[in-house]
Amino acid sequence: MKLSLLTLATAATVVNAAYPGDIVYYWVDQSATFVNGSIIGGLQSPPSAWYQAVVQAAVYQAAVKSKHESLEFQQLAISHAAHNSILWVFHGSRLYNAVDAALRAVIPAIGLDPSSNKGKEAARTGQVAAAKVAQARADDKLTNFVNFTYGPKEPGVFQQSPGSNPFPDTPQARFVTPFAGLGDISRFRPPPPPKTNSKEYETQLLYVKEQGELGSTVRTPHDTDTAYFWRESSIIVWNRFAGAIVGTKLATNPLASAKLYAQLNYALANAGLASWDAKYTYLGWRPTTAIHHPSIWLASGQNISDPNWTPLLRPTPSHPDYVSTHSTFGGAASTVLRAWNGGADTIDGGGATVSSNVTLDNRGVITRTYTSLRAAAEENSQSRVFGGIHFTFAGVEGVALGQRVAEETLRRFDENWDKF
Repeated sequence: MKLSLLTLATAATVVNAAYPGDIVYYWVDQSATFVNGSIIGGLQSPPSAWYQAVVQAAVYQAAVKSKHESLEFQQLAISHAAHNSILWVFHGSRLYNAVDAALRAVIPAIGLDPSSNKGKEAARTGQVAAAKVAQARADDKLTNFVNFTYGPKEPGVFQQSPGSNPFPDTPQARFVTPFAGLGDISRFRPPPPPKTNSKEYETQLLYVKEQGELGSTVRTPHDTDTAYFWRESSIIVWNRFAGAIVGTKLATNPLASAKLYAQLNYALANAGLASWDAKYTYLGWRPTTAIHHPSIWLASGQNISDPNWTPLLRPTPSHPDYVSTHSTFGGAASTVLRAWNGGADTIDGGGATVSSNVTLDNRGVITRTYTSLRAAAEENSQSRVFGGIHFTFAGVEGVALGQRVAEETLRRFDENWDKF
């Protein structure tokens, strides 16, 4: 069997590599720690997905540029790329010490002397990679101001939800340049949601009102935990999910690992942008707003108004209902991981065990094991209904949207991966 130069280089350097784990996942995990921690207070969607895509774009660039070097060199180059791209996103914040500490902690484990010529070359490779990505994303429209104004206070029209921020989150995100040269994101736009005067709409409204209330007596304990489990940043949970499936299988092949996590996070970022396009096109109101509406507006004439109704997950996010971005992320991530898994939906080896830290209601850490990628994506979607913050149709169409976006991202990746 003929071996590639990459395979030969990797095989020759395995015995010398001091860092035993997957260096790419090390930085995926560190990235999540920074954005999920108390230093900056977290990132809302879809900038949370954009952030991870920027970091993994730099990591993959460094991996490509260093693929013929020793494993230690690759690890150090990737580490500098991740370090610099994280700080580019957050510079001016209080993250500097924490990100520096993450790099300082892993350098001895890598084992390549940073003061040696090779060490300096590896550092420069990573730094240049991060700078290239930063330059490409510097004017991608994420920072542009959009002066959003709410529409009339009529049934179905997006309004500020009780207890949420007075202005909606990042309305400019629908205009952000996608990753991997995806082009006009609006071409993925789903069909309109059900009309508020339809039987389908009324059925789903009554369902989320019953299932999603804070004090619901019909929601099962398992479904309550489902809402809690998936409440954490979907970007973080799905990257953690990937880590649970992949483990250390790619530890000695940083290029392959970097490609997987770049594909995953490009797809997540693109899915978030497509979701935002749908949200700010259709401007659907949230269940909380619908239930609090004071007038009788259902076609059946039923009065469902309850100004005291409170969702389990609170406060309600400050952006339109349709589609559910959480669901879109799940559809995208499961599609990428299914492709990595050889097209199989079933997760071998007993499944993927993932933990999620729930800070709401003092619930604490919840750990679950998944054997099906599709089932995980569907559960992720349903969690938002059990949490009282989305209609079911927003989740169903969200999963489908994420799948379409991820499939196109994967199709274009090899040719357009450097279209950051």
